[in-house]
Amino acid sequence: MAIQPDTAVDGGVPGGPRWDEVFTPSDLGSGVFDVRWDLRPRLRRWLAAQNLPTASGREAHRPAVDAWAMLDGGVIAVSAVTLPGTGASSPAPAALLLGPGMRVIGYRTLRLLIDRLELPGPEQPLAGEHLDVPGLVADLFDTRRHDAAAIEQVELLASCTDRSTLRWVVTALRV
Repeated sequence: MAIQPDTAVDGGVPGGPRWDEVFTPSDLGSGVFDVRWDLRPRLRRWLAAQNLPTASGREAHRPAVDAWAMLDGGVIAVSAVTLPGTGASSPAPAALLLGPGMRVIGYRTLRLLIDRLELPGPEQPLAGEHLDVPGLVADLFDTRRHDAAAIEQVELLASCTDRSTLRWVVTALRV
């Protein structure tokens, strides 16, 4: 399934956007990639069709998070949050909370999405990435199981409501 934007925006590339027009490195850490806003609904539909372990996090005064576990990480979708007041008594300073958006966590997850969404991908390893044997990532995904480790992984991802938690989870998953 090739991913196409819901809008007429295609980056001028025949057949759709390149990988780096869909997934851009995040300032949240190595192995974290932001998903282009107009392609998030398409990615959500693809994720829903994959029978992946999923979890949601809903806490007062925190962003809502939907998470899907995949390979060495997964995908999180973060919703906006409105905090009462702006003083020191707020539960968490807004600057520390994750902003709204969808993020891919993990290099293998990124490579799988690039492949399955039929995006032209990078030939060389990205900074911080260990490139796997061709076909390994697809094989690992195709033979995945819903087990206790996958459930724990998705629950960790769903707990990512702020920058420090996300960085901790990325480190724990060894992305």
